[in-house]
Parts: sequence; C-alpha cells; structure tokens
Amino acid sequence: MTQLFAGVATIVLAIILYGLGRKPSKPLLSSTDVSEVVALNRAQVELVQQEGVEETSEHAPVIAWQPPSTSAERLAMQQSLRRSMEAGPDLRLQAIKLAGQWGHPSVLPLLRRGLHDSDSQVVEAAAAAIEKHRGGLKPAPAQPVRPPRNVARMR
Repeated sequence: MTQLFAGVATIVLAIILYGLGRKPSKPLLSSTDVSEVVALNRAQVELVQQEGVEETSEHAPVIAWQPPSTSAERLAMQQSLRRSMEAGPDLRLQAIKLAGQWGHPSVLPLLRRGLHDSDSQVVEAAAAAIEKHRGGLKPAPAQPVRPPRNVARMR
C-alpha cells in the first residue's frame, strides 16, 4: 500500500512542478480591436474591383483577326508567336490568346509550353485554347481495299 501512495505522490508532485515551471502563454492578439485591419481590407478590395472594371473597358474593342492564308504567312506567324513567348507576361498572354484563336495544329507545342508558364493568366488561356484540340484521334481516310495479287488463282 505504501508503494501505491508513493506512486500517487510522485505523479501529483510531477503535475504540480510541470504547472509551475511552464511559462504563461501569450494572448493571440494584443487587442481585440480589428477595425484597422477591416478598413485596410476594404480599401484593397475596392482597388481590385476598380482595376477589374478598367481592364474590361480596355479590352472591349475586339479587332477582327484573319488567320494566315499562305505558308509564308503561317511561318512568320509561328516565329512571331515564339518570339512573344520569350518576352514578358503580357506578350506571352497575347501570344497564347492569338494561338488559341488561330487554332492551327502547329501551335500545340506553344500551347503546351504555356501550360507550364509562371503567370496564371497565361496558363488559363493556354488551357482554354488547348481544350479545342482535345478529343479522339481523327480516323484515317478510308482506302479502297485491293484484291490480293494472286486473285486469279483464288477463283
């Protein structure tokens, strides 16, 4: 029985010493007034909303675009798109949008490269543009079936 009391006394003593030795925990917030943070958040949200309105008004005029008709124009367009992909994020975004609008299979490597871009807008535009090219394989054109070479021997 004395061993039981000694064990209980040791546990109680350990709990008391643990409670006394701990540092008091700091409060999470020094004050509960968050009105300054709320005001700052509202100001930032208003700025973002104003920028969104300005961006939509800037991009409103859409220019009619014609795809290249000759092979020389097609090559020039591909080179232009490649050069734009090596420039800043705005030019990369324009290149991806133009490649998606063109829809030619030769721009697929460019669109795949856009999927791995650091700018999220470029990635979204590339994903939307490459979606048009998704689907099953195109069926091969039907070829007329030739009879075997020794058809005379078969009859």
